[in-house]
Amino acid sequence: MQIPKQSIEWLVNRLHVSVSDEEVARDMRRRVRIGTPNVTDSTEKRIVAYALKCHHKNRGLYQAVVSGRF
Repeated sequence: MQIPKQSIEWLVNRLHVSVSDEEVARDMRRRVRIGTPNVTDSTEKRIVAYALKCHHKNRGLYQAVVSGRF
């Protein structure tokens, strides 16, 4: 099963960069379990991993802008 990358990005982009990785992971797990109860553990892990990757990218962009490197 492919993960819904655009949906994950949309959700993560609405989180503040100061949100902890654990909060992002918890939110994604909750959404997966509510929205798709038949999802496998491996798919859930891939969704959470992609969400964290997007969140880290957002943090990096924020840090670049704030530090003047962007």
